[in-house]
Amino acid sequence: MTFVTFKNSPVLILLEQETPMNYKLHNDDCVDVLRSYPDNYFDSIAADPPAGISFMGKGWNHDKGGRDAWIAWMETVANECLRTLKPGGHAAIWALPRTSHWVATAWENAGFEVRDRISHVFGSGFPKS
Repeated sequence: MTFVTFKNSPVLILLEQETPMNYKLHNDDCVDVLRSYPDNYFDSIAADPPAGISFMGKGWNHDKGGRDAWIAWMETVANECLRTLKPGGHAAIWALPRTSHWVATAWENAGFEVRDRISHVFGSGFPKS
């Protein structure tokens, strides 16, 4: 089984199960790593991409030049995810409420079908607006 997840892109964390207790871990630009894999390779995808809000001033989380530029960037990532995802595979993509529509637009533009929405509601923690 293969499973790809990326967090704080452009870094990719890829768990590729070669044997029951053997995994590969990549720490690199997610698009570059995904391009090294053949079509229809991964069983599923779980991603926590940057929200484009410059959270705590982190450069990896900036908006890439605005809404349209961010969506174009995320669409590039989603295109590679779709290419490497096996037919019938699913992707679970995390998004902050403020920019979740950007995420949905990019993944739909890439060819994914948005089917369900899961909400994480909590009343404590660091406010992220």
